[in-house]
Amino acid sequence: MANTTRTEPIVIREFPQIGKYRVRVVRSSAGPKATIVLDIREYAKSETFEGFTRRGIRIASPAEAQNLLDIMRAVTDERLLKD
Repeated sequence: MANTTRTEPIVIREFPQIGKYRVRVVRSSAGPKATIVLDIREYAKSETFEGFTRRGIRIASPAEAQNLLDIMRAVTDERLLKD
């Protein structure tokens, strides 16, 4: 049976929290297969659990990051969100 133990990601940089979401640049693992991703993930805190949930996204390439940036610019430039 293969080793299925997961190691915690290495946080390279953490940005300010956005609501219940944490924005971090993380290295997913150590060794030759390590990948660096932008991780935007819900952080939950309750009486029985505290930690990151499965709700979130990982941006793994400069092209994906640029696409997200373009979307965010369109949302702000077109004022699609209201206060």
